[in-house]
Amino acid sequence: MDNEYEFYFPGVYDKVDIIILEEFQAKLDQINNKGDINIAELVSGKLAGTPGVMAPIKKVTLPSMMIVAKRYLGNNPLFTDKEYAKKTKYGGLITFPFVAEPNYMTSMPAGIGDYIVITGHNDTRNYYRPVYEDDTLYPVIDEQHFEDITPAAGSQYRTFAMSGTGKLYNQKGELVSEGANVVKESFRRHKDPARRNAGGTRTWERPDWWHQRKPHIYTDEDWKYIIGLWKKENLRGAKVLYWEDVKIGDEPTPTVTGPVLAESETEIIFSIPQWATDTRANVLNPKTFANMVKNKQGIYVLPEYLVKKPKSLVGSLPGMMNSPPELANRDGRSLIQNSLATKWAVGMLCNWMGDAGWLQKIGWNIMSSPPGYDESVIPHHKKKPALFEKFPYLEKVPYMKDKRADCHGMEGDISINKAYVFNKYAKDGEFFVDLAWWCETMDKYLIGEGFATIKLPKKN
Repeated sequence: MDNEYEFYFPGVYDKVDIIILEEFQAKLDQINNKGDINIAELVSGKLAGTPGVMAPIKKVTLPSMMIVAKRYLGNNPLFTDKEYAKKTKYGGLITFPFVAEPNYMTSMPAGIGDYIVITGHNDTRNYYRPVYEDDTLYPVIDEQHFEDITPAAGSQYRTFAMSGTGKLYNQKGELVSEGANVVKESFRRHKDPARRNAGGTRTWERPDWWHQRKPHIYTDEDWKYIIGLWKKENLRGAKVLYWEDVKIGDEPTPTVTGPVLAESETEIIFSIPQWATDTRANVLNPKTFANMVKNKQGIYVLPEYLVKKPKSLVGSLPGMMNSPPELANRDGRSLIQNSLATKWAVGMLCNWMGDAGWLQKIGWNIMSSPPGYDESVIPHHKKKPALFEKFPYLEKVPYMKDKRADCHGMEGDISINKAYVFNKYAKDGEFFVDLAWWCETMDKYLIGEGFATIKLPKKN
């Protein structure tokens, strides 16, 4: 019952909450007030343990590069073929942009609530230099903040906007990338202390996606459509896309990811196993396809993958919170970790821009307002760090203005990855195009949206 839970007003806390928040703010102040850091001391290790200086990401390895390249970029030789890459402007293999993902965003410490709802997850990254095999990367958090945005009229959810900014340097002290993110964390808590979670742990609360989204059963007509999209996919590669040849309103050839399936029974799919990534190649290969069978959702799999392996992952986001067992896998479908959509979109954009293009910037928005939580309970947060100047994203696309990525990807989905050029311009002698992108399922649910800025060469 609703009256079992506390009712909150912004900025009004009990004694325990005040202690938690003051200690948390003091920790963030150490980061925010550290001033500029000495880059030479950073890469020499002298700043280890300094507030905001995270442990270095040791040696980007070829195996890690290959795993993500095959998972999100298919057969793009710029990221998978050493001999091919040597002939490009990079002189060697470069990593997929998400090989190293520093976490700039902070999270509210334990004790504030029993239940947590995560919404409005926004990220943006600027990329300045490629990352190569054997590079070591040094993440630095510039700032981290939290803001109480609980509605003034009060709510049974206390909502904080959590945000952070930071940079990533390589072993030469060169700035590789910078980024910012923001997310809303909403909490509720039992009035009765005896009924609260032990040790301040939190239970992840979420909409009933299984009820909201029935499984799509793939028909022969669906497969004809999917195969048609696969056959149209175009890897530009060494064929140069010039800035002059791009027009506002252009749409890159869509790519299709999936159907997304898990290796074993798990609550959340954090990455697609290679055998599921290979579905495209297997279906398009007549010899392999002859041995494939349909699972209960109508998805073609090899016979050995018709039944999932026993459960391998218990709980939800590791180290963060528990998850109510009655919500997990209720019809056999796992949720898909929703930032994966951004990686699928990047794969599509790399196909489009070719070897001569450069992903200058990527931003995305996930779960702005999930069903079941209106603004009087969990408010919108309109303030964004400076790097979010392109938000909101899909309003730039004439036929997508009223659309939002407010659904969770679920096991069995395909992701059709699309984009639209909405701007092109020159800046400081370099030439850029801006695109809005989105990822939609077979039944038109949006599971990701964002924007990208791509640098392209000019003919003259």
